[in-house]
Amino acid sequence: LESEGILDDYDIILLDTPPALGYLTINALAAADILLVPLGASFLEFDSTGRFFDMLYSTFASIEEGENRIRRQEGLSEMKFEWDAVRALITRFDASQQTDLANVIQAYFGDFMTTYRQEVTAMVGQAGEQVNGIYEADYREFNRDTYVRGREAFDRTWAEVKEVLLGTWWRDLQELNEQEGNDGQAT
Repeated sequence: LESEGILDDYDIILLDTPPALGYLTINALAAADILLVPLGASFLEFDSTGRFFDMLYSTFASIEEGENRIRRQEGLSEMKFEWDAVRALITRFDASQQTDLANVIQAYFGDFMTTYRQEVTAMVGQAGEQVNGIYEADYREFNRDTYVRGREAFDRTWAEVKEVLLGTWWRDLQELNEQEGNDGQAT
C-alpha cells in the first residue's frame, strides 16, 4: 500500500476479509494497524474466534521466525508483527438470551473486547436481506423506534471504534513528538 501512495490519500482504509486465515486475510492482517473482529454471542462463534486468535498467533510467529532467520543472515534487525489495537466486538446480541454467554466471552477476552455489545434489531435483519448497509437504509421503511435502535447500535459501535482509532493516532503523535524532541537534544 505504501509504495502506491494510497496511505497518503486516505486517513482510514478498511479491509474486510473472509473469516478464514487464508492468504488474503494474512496479507490484510499484516498490513493492518488495528484489528476489529466481530463475533456473535454463541458458543460456536466464541470457540471459533478463540481458535482464530490461536491460529493467528501461530501463523505470525512462524512468519516472523522465517523472516528473522533471513534478516539475521543479512545483518538486518529483526522484525515483529504488532498491531496498535486489537478488539473483538459482540454483534447480533440479544440481551434476553445471550447475556450470560456474552459475560463469559467478555471475561475470557478481557481487554480485547469492546465495551459495547451491538444488539440485533429488525433494521439490521432487513438491511442484510436487502444487501444494504445500515446507513443506506431509508428511515421511511421502518417505524421510528426500530430505526432509532438500529442506528444507535451502529453509532455506538462506531463511537467506540473511533475512540480506539483516535487513541492510536494520538499515541503515535506523542511518540513522534518525543522522537523529534530527542533528536533535537542529541544535536
